[in-house]
Amino acid sequence: MKQQAQIRLAKPEELEAVARVIEARLPDLVQSGSQGTPLKHQLGGLLEDGCLVVAEVDGRYAGVLALDLLKQQLIACHLNPALLDKSAPRRLIAAAEQRALLYGLRSLRCNIQPAAVRFMFSIGYDLESEEADADGPIPVRKSLEANAEDWIRDVFQLHRQLGIAESYGPRHRLTMIEDCRNLESIGFDIYEREQWLHPGAAAAWRRMSGAAASAGIVLQVVSAYRGRDYQAGLIRAKLEKGWGIERILTVSAAPGFSQHHSGRALDLKAPGSVVLEEDFAETEAYRWLAANARYFGFVETLGRNNRHGIIWEPWHWYFKGAAAN
Repeated sequence: MKQQAQIRLAKPEELEAVARVIEARLPDLVQSGSQGTPLKHQLGGLLEDGCLVVAEVDGRYAGVLALDLLKQQLIACHLNPALLDKSAPRRLIAAAEQRALLYGLRSLRCNIQPAAVRFMFSIGYDLESEEADADGPIPVRKSLEANAEDWIRDVFQLHRQLGIAESYGPRHRLTMIEDCRNLESIGFDIYEREQWLHPGAAAAWRRMSGAAASAGIVLQVVSAYRGRDYQAGLIRAKLEKGWGIERILTVSAAPGFSQHHSGRALDLKAPGSVVLEEDFAETEAYRWLAANARYFGFVETLGRNNRHGIIWEPWHWYFKGAAAN
């Protein structure tokens, strides 16, 4: 009996090794990206987004599956029948489907060889077109929503109500975050509202704000935990003021995609600074955070010209857990 393959996301340090496997076994993939761009650079974006899934047996790649978010498409880069156990292809595809769901995709497509039709049908894919060429790749598609967790389906429903496109997550390279259920009070914000964080983030916040105070820096809380329903309310309020949804989404994350759902994000200000404005970056408080927050596990995730296409938020700090030296 073959050893069961371990299914996992590819790691940054193995990018070159994965690229070599694909170049050796599926050279046509090299031509599918930007002309003149090295394969490892093409794969680098997939890896950064958690969209390169591998099946591993005894340190060898038994399978590699790539997920093209913008095309909502699976790309089977490499499958080694000599190494793969019977369940591995199914588990490999399921892992990629889960990543697709977290990016907000409600369906996935892929082009398959005729010999794979029965297998793909067995895992829920259907013909995308009845006019497929039986001698060439056959396009199939699967709806993912029915098998999604309840909280993900709730996010999809909110997006339909608010007019948020399915492409939001892929375009902004953002994944959904489930509402945190384990919260601890951190006291009151500048509006005298009680605020909450995950216990680990709350403890780190107390250490960080205490250290800042010892250095003569006052950090004031504007917002901490926000659930997806609260986030949807913020967007509805802007819609009622006449804002278009695309404009709103440049300043507010879509419900389900805000780091505040995790209970690990804080919006901060300093005495005298305008709430949630870039001028916070001109304060001593911001300069102190830029130099010291990492020692308490907090990072600035929405920096200037960030890859998510969201405005610079120097006031937004996210707790990653351990100190990020």
